Amino acid sequence: MAFDKAKGLFEAFKAAFQAEPCADSQPTPPPLQRTAQMRRVFARHLATRPSDPQLAAKFREAAAKMVGPACAQRTAMLNHVGPEHYSDEDFEEATHNVDWTHTMHRENITAPELQLGKRCHGAHIEQLTQDTTSVSSHYQLIHYDVPYLPEDHTIKVHGLIDKPFELSLEALRERPCITEHVMMTCAGTGRMDQNYRLWAHVPWGPDSFGCSQWTGCSLADLLTEAGLKDGAKQVVFKGADKGVQGHQVQHFARSLDLDDALLGHCMIAYEMNGRPLPSAHGFPMRLIVPGWYGMASVKWLTSIEVTDGSWWGYEMDAYSFKTLNTGSLVEGRYADGDSDLVPVRHQFVRALMAPPGHPEFFSRTRFVPPGKVVVTGRAWSGPVELDRVEFSSDGGKTWSLAQLEPKNGPFGWASWSYEWETPPEGSACILSCRAFDKGGREQDARDEASEHEFNAAAYAITKPQEVFVKVAKDIDALGSKINVLPEMRAARRALWEEDGKVHADGSPFSEEERHALYHSPGSQ
Repeated sequence: MAFDKAKGLFEAFKAAFQAEPCADSQPTPPPLQRTAQMRRVFARHLATRPSDPQLAAKFREAAAKMVGPACAQRTAMLNHVGPEHYSDEDFEEATHNVDWTHTMHRENITAPELQLGKRCHGAHIEQLTQDTTSVSSHYQLIHYDVPYLPEDHTIKVHGLIDKPFELSLEALRERPCITEHVMMTCAGTGRMDQNYRLWAHVPWGPDSFGCSQWTGCSLADLLTEAGLKDGAKQVVFKGADKGVQGHQVQHFARSLDLDDALLGHCMIAYEMNGRPLPSAHGFPMRLIVPGWYGMASVKWLTSIEVTDGSWWGYEMDAYSFKTLNTGSLVEGRYADGDSDLVPVRHQFVRALMAPPGHPEFFSRTRFVPPGKVVVTGRAWSGPVELDRVEFSSDGGKTWSLAQLEPKNGPFGWASWSYEWETPPEGSACILSCRAFDKGGREQDARDEASEHEFNAAAYAITKPQEVFVKVAKDIDALGSKINVLPEMRAARRALWEEDGKVHADGSPFSEEERHALYHSPGSQ
């Protein structure tokens, strides 16, 4: 035990010196500042405590209470913008072809989209083999600039409470804590899978995810101890990040109904995977709202305000399932727009796989040797228990039941696997996976009806992931040659057609295969 403790302290000291030196808030510090940083990390390691049992129990209870609302939101979304109720054709008719923010094309990616894709990176899809997403591979969505806040930064807790106060990182660390795996995914996940895609936003594929361990204190306990006044109905969270969106100058801000804030699952987090929050993930303190899409988990907190429920900011309208580009639940905010929008809140059910085999650098075409290949991945469904995961190797024509393990936490994800017997050498396959939960929710279909699926901001598109794979024994032979020129050139439709829509061996290179390879970047 003594050796293990000493080893742990040494690893903490080494991490402070080598890994992520900017996690506190500043660029790489000079030697004296680095020494002080090492002392702080050393002290934090000594102070690390396990999750408080009462907080852990409340966390589980909150998950159970959220099952109904999570399932209800999926129903509300489908009733508003589901394929049976709304389509891209309806949108075009309503906007009279004057909308400029959507396109049917994939080869016209703009410079701003590329810039957003570089700043707001997705997860490394191969990390789906791991139970815990590393800090460096966790997806990031940063609306404006990363604000650099000092370690002595405080959060102003105020509004309709009896005892307003300033919350410091030091005070936060002295409170009972909870550490849990929390699956996070961006509301824009799968945006590129909407055929009439929104190009004036981050071009997400299915890769905006991460399931890391977060450590923090209970938001519900903070609010209760502050003393809630009569009329308190809402909690507004404001971040330090500032910029312009929707033609408005603003700090990123979101709100929760008071009932949601008091459930016991929300935390004010200060550690990610056992270490201080990196700057890009909200140092020194951020909100974590388990089970909701990532926009709810405000980073770089500066203010927590309890209100009478009258606040409804830009980001509340922006993150909504809408039939039109504008819309609000606040009467009169827009001259026209969708006044029946459905706010984006709870995560939908989803499965993803770690693409098997090895990729070609440019096209990400996957190669596996012939024989048995164990395909693995992860599935999630917010607070709802998973029912099953299915796997397909023929582009979704047929499905087989995969082996599903338990989730790694009430709001975590679950491992799944399938032993796939590949077809013969030279074959090309489209692998897919999909999940179902015990609340009756399932992923979006990938069929003719879903071709025109549409919501204005392209939120929460959950069509089954597609991975294009070729069977080639030479992938196991270092130095061997594999001709991938047809797959590379197929990135441009004109070149694919010029090449006769065939692979290097002369076999047909179908529209479905090209679609799987290039329609939803991030899946390969």
